[in-house]
Amino acid sequence: MDFEPLLSKQVHPAIAAAARHCHEISANREMPRRQDFRPSQVRDGMGYLFLVTLLADEHEYYFPLGGEHIAVLFGHDLANMRLSQLGEETLIARMRRTYDFVLSKRTFQYIRGRYAWPDRAVDIERLLVPMTGKDGGVNTILGLVVPNVPSDMLVVYAGVGAATLEIDEEISGALPVS
Repeated sequence: MDFEPLLSKQVHPAIAAAARHCHEISANREMPRRQDFRPSQVRDGMGYLFLVTLLADEHEYYFPLGGEHIAVLFGHDLANMRLSQLGEETLIARMRRTYDFVLSKRTFQYIRGRYAWPDRAVDIERLLVPMTGKDGGVNTILGLVVPNVPSDMLVVYAGVGAATLEIDEEISGALPVS
């Protein structure tokens, strides 16, 4: 997976570390394997990491891992939840489209923007990277959302309820449509 379009930009160090680690573990494969990913290689991003797994038989997404800071941004712990359990239909539909895009295009997606609530907003950088499972199928997404505020202040800056995502910049490894 070619992360050059991302790494040629100035991005948060945790985002860059995750992209470099995914590039390294991809070796000569199209994308990284889930079993090769080591969160310890992205120490600065540990609390901001999450994993999303596609339950193909149900076309449902499941979060086997959600970092402690992700819980603050989303208002509750995502670990061991299904996407459909988030409650907010607009948020669920948006996330499903995003995850479907990343898996179907077999490419990373980086966004710089903000999560906005009615009374506040937090600037963020988000990286989503598709990964293969042991069977070789593309069924997992590594996610990393890093806000521009210190983790110990995140609870002060994050709003309540589902946020809207406002996008300022998007980079993906997808081939241009011709």
